[in-house]
Amino acid sequence: MLYFYYTMFFNLIFVPILIIGQTIDPSVSSILSGDRGLIFEKVNVDRLSDSSYMDIIKLLNLSKKTQAIQFRLSFNNASDDSTILIFEDLEKGSDLSDPSWLLDYNVIKGQTLKNGASKDEVFVVLYNLNQDGGLLPGDYSHFITVKYRVADASILKSDLKSSIKISNVEASTSEGFAVDIKPSRDEFKILVKSE
Repeated sequence: MLYFYYTMFFNLIFVPILIIGQTIDPSVSSILSGDRGLIFEKVNVDRLSDSSYMDIIKLLNLSKKTQAIQFRLSFNNASDDSTILIFEDLEKGSDLSDPSWLLDYNVIKGQTLKNGASKDEVFVVLYNLNQDGGLLPGDYSHFITVKYRVADASILKSDLKSSIKISNVEASTSEGFAVDIKPSRDEFKILVKSE
């Protein structure tokens, strides 16, 4: 009789869980896992050469009140990148409209090619001037805007790929404790279509 109860318990509880776990569509499971940290709004985009663009960086699932953030943006630096992006500017997004938030950056330029592009590293610091005036936990969907230009590639016969990568991401509370805002995806891919 005891064997009967164990068998029923197993069949009623564990078998449905195993079946449900195996039938979840992979695209749904990626949505369920969710993006987090400092990420670009989009995973990849198609762009035209010899044009300027602006894309958005979001901050998702912030877990603690955050006073300061620093990170790097790398342009054209992935192993499969063509050097076709030209960094132009960074600006605070609408989620950082409070003037006590300061955004500062320093650009380390690589060798500039004939098309005007280079492999650049942009060191970014964002901090609040007010003691304990940081960002509250939550999601920030319009955090920072990145402005860049795609170099003239009109004479090329094939599509080109480049990227902007987010790295060295760190954040802290006003007391100096670390806040985890590492990106769930760090590369924003840009495909330039041949004409």
